[in-house]
Amino acid sequence: MQGLDLIIVCEEKDFFNWIASTVQVSNIIVKTISQIDVEFITNIKTEEESDQLLIIEDKSYAKYSAKISETFSSLDHEFPLLVVTDTYTDTTSISNTFTIIDTIVKPSLSIHSLEHAIRSLLKDYKLTQRLKKLAHYDTLTGAANRYLFDDRMAEMLKKAKRDKAPCSLLYFDLNGFKAVNDNYGHSVGDLLLRHFVTQLNHAKRETDTLARLGGDEFCMLIPNTTKETLSSLVNRIKNTLITPTSFSNIELYIRTAIGGVNINDQSISQLAAKDILKIADKCVYEAKQEAETHFVLESV
Repeated sequence: MQGLDLIIVCEEKDFFNWIASTVQVSNIIVKTISQIDVEFITNIKTEEESDQLLIIEDKSYAKYSAKISETFSSLDHEFPLLVVTDTYTDTTSISNTFTIIDTIVKPSLSIHSLEHAIRSLLKDYKLTQRLKKLAHYDTLTGAANRYLFDDRMAEMLKKAKRDKAPCSLLYFDLNGFKAVNDNYGHSVGDLLLRHFVTQLNHAKRETDTLARLGGDEFCMLIPNTTKETLSSLVNRIKNTLITPTSFSNIELYIRTAIGGVNINDQSISQLAAKDILKIADKCVYEAKQEAETHFVLESV
């Protein structure tokens, strides 16, 4: 196990000190141990380079379950969660927000039992993440696949309708991709697609979803975005694509047609996913008339 970032969610300092001191004398390699009040749980950030695990008391989880659910449902990332309960049956407040979750009861909490619970939880978490990646992500680029895209789009539209919030979608179609495959081979084409996804991941927000719909066509779901926010994102994407990239001493530029749809809060209730994709497809077709990276936006 790599270094652990342990986040103890609690209101009482005694609980934090108890858990922290127990972990510190175990055989677990701990990078950081931090305390966060449940009211500020939205401030938790994901760390890709380390293991992360949350520990929380059941009474706090029950008290703030709605806020916790909303916070972690909005992230494109899951956290393993260990809930400390008073009794073996005191788990009724645990919702399905966390797919990787376990409980440990206070009377049996010891150095050994806590270490075992943390190791088992992280092992289950990593296995589940690998299985989910196979089921929901494109194996070549790591972007979401069509199945996950459809699910995320339905969720984005449902949330936008409920909150009366604007949202956006970007559709990408690479220019000259067939020529890259024909001239340099599919292995170079594959590297170009991976690089394109990497660049878009650098530009997008954590709450945005990038999906590969097939071939050289990609789509990005962007919740809570005004027209200005969307334009700013597109400018960041354009800037990441200015510099050429080299594969096996072959220098290539990425050029892409970008079709954008920004849906305001008044129109969201009138549009289905297929309607939005149809508009985006039309915008991409118009953008495709330009050889350079070009953006066509339609607001509805």
